[in-house]
Amino acid sequence: MKNLLIFLGLILWFSSCQNNSEKRVEVAFYHWKTNVDISDFEKDYLKIVSAQKVFLRFFDVDWDGATSQTLPIAEIELKRMFPDSIEIVPTIFITNRTFLNLPSKDIPNLAENVAKKIFRISSKFRKHPIKEWQFDCDWSSKTQANFFKFLEEIRSQIHDQSILLSSTIRLHQIKFFEKTGIPPVGRGTLMFYNMGNVEDIAAKNSILDINIANQYLKNFKNYPLPLDIALPLFSWGVLFREGRMIKLINNLSALDLGDEARFSKIDEIHFEVIKSTYLQGYYLYKGDVIRLETVPVNLLQQSADLLNELLVDLEFSVIFYHLDSLVINNYPHEALEDICNRFR
Repeated sequence: MKNLLIFLGLILWFSSCQNNSEKRVEVAFYHWKTNVDISDFEKDYLKIVSAQKVFLRFFDVDWDGATSQTLPIAEIELKRMFPDSIEIVPTIFITNRTFLNLPSKDIPNLAENVAKKIFRISSKFRKHPIKEWQFDCDWSSKTQANFFKFLEEIRSQIHDQSILLSSTIRLHQIKFFEKTGIPPVGRGTLMFYNMGNVEDIAAKNSILDINIANQYLKNFKNYPLPLDIALPLFSWGVLFREGRMIKLINNLSALDLGDEARFSKIDEIHFEVIKSTYLQGYYLYKGDVIRLETVPVNLLQQSADLLNELLVDLEFSVIFYHLDSLVINNYPHEALEDICNRFR
């Protein structure tokens, strides 16, 4: 009986240790600009928040309807580089229409060409460890088979390399994973933003809306892939003309719309153009409406608290989108440290 009690005590102690284990959270950023021209401010920011990885968009892949072929576009140009300690994760964005139009028989050739291009660009980062490749595609039921086949072909291209393959994951692809499928990769990154309909004039914040997110926060414990978390650090203005969305104006703030001779504040997030004018290179017509969408720190804190209750992995990255002086200047490093600590 005594031995049994000791045995049960050890089990309870071990279980308690597991439940109280501190999560190991790495800080990372996406870099989504074509030019890699890292400023001293950005380098210092990476150091202060102890960032370990940068998910660097190498290039995009899109479908060219005129030539009926896939084309790489927007390849990065290297100027001033990251600190040597930063791990670079090559990240490739592939449009959904690429896999909608590309014949299945041509996927192996696409994978081979993409892999060669990644290896070629990676050779310019000799001082930076490269241990992972990530592919970003918001696949649909019509493109799932082609995208998954592409990932399998990519895996065959790096079978002799110590490279982890990862893919971005949307909220609906977790909630309905039995229907949407599991991409054949080692990890997923949950994109916890762009969850609303940006074209809906009635939307309040298409970047990050906790009410919308709550509708999809299901099946995390059943989802078979380990997950990293991507959170938004950006703002934009959604321009509407006669009720129809025209364009997005990046990095817009309320200060940019403060000229009362040109803009009239309708409410906290809507502004009407009362005099035709230029704004950040765009020509606006009288009567246009701009919906200002931002991601305040308290909304990121709510997101972290919400997700922390759902995540089962003890090791993951929190990836902020994205590394840009104009963006991160609005987020004190203490705020990002607090957000990451909420996952621990």
